[in-house]
Amino acid sequence: MLAVNGTSQPGLTLQALDPTAEPLFLALFCEPQVMRHIGPALSITQARARFNTLLQYLQQPASLPVTTATTTSWPAAYFQVQLAGVGAIGLAMLLPGANASEAELGRMLLPAWQQQGLGTQLSRLLIAQAGCLGGIETLSKRIQQQNLAALHSAAKLGFKVSAELADGFLRLSRPLKLNPAE
Repeated sequence: MLAVNGTSQPGLTLQALDPTAEPLFLALFCEPQVMRHIGPALSITQARARFNTLLQYLQQPASLPVTTATTTSWPAAYFQVQLAGVGAIGLAMLLPGANASEAELGRMLLPAWQQQGLGTQLSRLLIAQAGCLGGIETLSKRIQQQNLAALHSAAKLGFKVSAELADGFLRLSRPLKLNPAE
């Protein structure tokens, strides 16, 4: 399990996505309440196929971040979100962004765990994890324009709208370190 050094996110930890996450993955991607701000809910068959494709991608030989004089690249990371005393409550991801110094954060929680501040705590955990990657200067998120709770959470963490996307989503971004003391 990855517990992020020194972050105070009570009871939340990230665990690398593995085959045991299939029931969680299906529950999230087939649930209309979870998918309402992402896209249409998937059928079990569609969600299972997406999960298997993702696992195949993740099981390829891990490539270490590659650094040249001007760029650093790193593989996407997918996690099960664990809540102490409960178990898996969602998924989180860190994806390479639009350029080598950007990481895109993503997260989804089961309906029973939404609207409790856990999404904001999870974003803090992902921000700390992104800080461990090296070479990351900017963080971004894609949030559906009508997802007011996620937009509010992102604003609390210093994200600002940087682009309005054609698919009805907003791209929000912020520096990895909001002030020099971070």
